[in-house]
Amino acid sequence: MMPALPPTGTMLLAAAAGLAAMLLAVLAAAIMGRAAEERDVAGRLRSVVRPADRQATRQGASVLGLALLQPLLRLGEVLRDSAIVSHKEIAEFQRALAAAGLNPRRAVPTFIGAKAALIVVLPTLALLAVLILPFSLMNAILTIFGALVVAVLGPNWMLGRLRRPFQAQLRRGLPDALDLMVVAAEAGLGLESAVDRVAREMGRTNRAIALEFGLLVQELRLLPDRREALERMAERTDMDGFKQLSTTLIQTTRFGTPLAQALRVLAAEMRTERQLRLEEKAIKLPALLIGPLILFILPTLFIALLGPSILEISRGLGGGNP
Repeated sequence: MMPALPPTGTMLLAAAAGLAAMLLAVLAAAIMGRAAEERDVAGRLRSVVRPADRQATRQGASVLGLALLQPLLRLGEVLRDSAIVSHKEIAEFQRALAAAGLNPRRAVPTFIGAKAALIVVLPTLALLAVLILPFSLMNAILTIFGALVVAVLGPNWMLGRLRRPFQAQLRRGLPDALDLMVVAAEAGLGLESAVDRVAREMGRTNRAIALEFGLLVQELRLLPDRREALERMAERTDMDGFKQLSTTLIQTTRFGTPLAQALRVLAAEMRTERQLRLEEKAIKLPALLIGPLILFILPTLFIALLGPSILEISRGLGGGNP
C-alpha cells in the first residue's frame, strides 16, 4: 500500500493536476482554432482556385437528373411527333414552360411524357388499391376517378406553381432592367449590346431577367428580323410590361426613335405602375388584417381587460354565499 500523503502534498498534487488540465485545455483550444483557421483559408482557396471542381459537381448532378428524366423525354418525343398531341397544345405548352423559365426544347417533351405516364400509372395504382383493399363500390369509383383527375390536372397545377415565382421575378426586375438599359443606351451601346450588358449585370440579383434577356440576345443575333425576336419575347413571357417593351423597341427600330429616350419614358411608366401596385397592396392590408385582429388580438384584449373584474365579481359573489 502507498503511504498516505500529508494534506499539503495532496493540495499540491491537486493544484498540479488542475494546472496541467488547464494547460492541456488551452493547448487543445489553440490547436482547434488553428485547424479551423486553416480549414477556412483552404475553403477560400478552393472557392477561388478550383471553381471548375464545383462546376463539374453541378454538371454531374444535372447529368444524373437528365438520366432519370430520359425515359419521360423519349416518351414525350414520341407523343409529340405523333398525332395524339395537337400542334396547338404543343404551342401552349411551349409558351407556359417558357414563361416558367424552362427550356421549351427539352421541357415540352418531358412534360408531355410525364403527363402520359401519370395518366397510366395513377389510375392503375388506384385500381390495384381498390382490388386489394376493402373498398365499397362508391369509394372505389371515387378513388379511380380522383386518380384520373390528379393525373390530368396535376402537371398543369405544378406548371402553374413553377410559373408564378418566375413571373413575379420578371415583374419585380423589369423596372431595374430598364434603368440599366437606359444607362447602357446613353453610354452609346446598341440594342443587342445593351440587352447583353443588362443580362450579365442582372445575373446575380435577378436570375429570371438574366435568362430572359440572355435568350433575347441570342434570338436578336440569330433571327434575320429583330421584330420577330421581340415579338417572341412578348409571347414567351405573356406579361404586359414585356409586351410594352417589345412594342417600344419595335417602334424604335422601325421609326428611328432614340433608344435611350424611348426606354427612359417606358422605365418611368414601369416605376409608376410598380408604385401603384404597392399602394394597392397597402390599401388592401387593413381589410386583410381584420381576420387576425378578430381571431387573435381582440380575445386577448378582452381577457386582459375584463378578466380581473370577472374574477373579483366571482369572488365577491362566492364570499357572500353562506
